[in-house]
Amino acid sequence: MDPSGRFYSDDSGASGEQFREEHLLPALQNLQPGEKIIVILDDGPESYGSSFLTEGFAGIVKYGYMEARPLLDALEIEYTDPDYEFFEKKIKKYISEAKFASKDYKSTK
Repeated sequence: MDPSGRFYSDDSGASGEQFREEHLLPALQNLQPGEKIIVILDDGPESYGSSFLTEGFAGIVKYGYMEARPLLDALEIEYTDPDYEFFEKKIKKYISEAKFASKDYKSTK
């Protein structure tokens, strides 16, 4: 299943909202001091849509779960294929540009 779409309601089965709420957020909440979450970009998917990346990563900031700097510090983004550097830069850009707690979260599930 390739990651795509912004919301659960997009019916992709692998939306950014689903990734954030079911995987990234629980991992962040269980993170111990000094630990990082390793995100491996080139382990299957050939590409990531901007809607998936924005909702999946920047949504952590936008919905007030965590501010941008601590989130960036908590993530270690890895890949072996240099083409995936593009997605790493996009993730960091979307997180950095997100406004903390600028929106109330309402699940689309």
